[in-house]
Amino acid sequence: MSFLKIKDPKKRDLIVEEFLKTKKNIQDSFITERLGDIGAERELSKFFKPITDTQKDIKESLVMWRIWPPL
Repeated sequence: MSFLKIKDPKKRDLIVEEFLKTKKNIQDSFITERLGDIGAERELSKFFKPITDTQKDIKESLVMWRIWPPL
């Protein structure tokens, strides 16, 4: 990592301020993107819930049938 040797304190403060703004913007966009992904996942889970529940029931009945086959 290299450091800049800036003698002028105003210029140094400006560079640090720009860096902090850029860092905050990146963090905010990452958080927004993650929240959007979570929202999309929730919508999809609502949409596919009947299908996944049915498949879960079928799977459980097949597993139970393998353990205790009908007589």
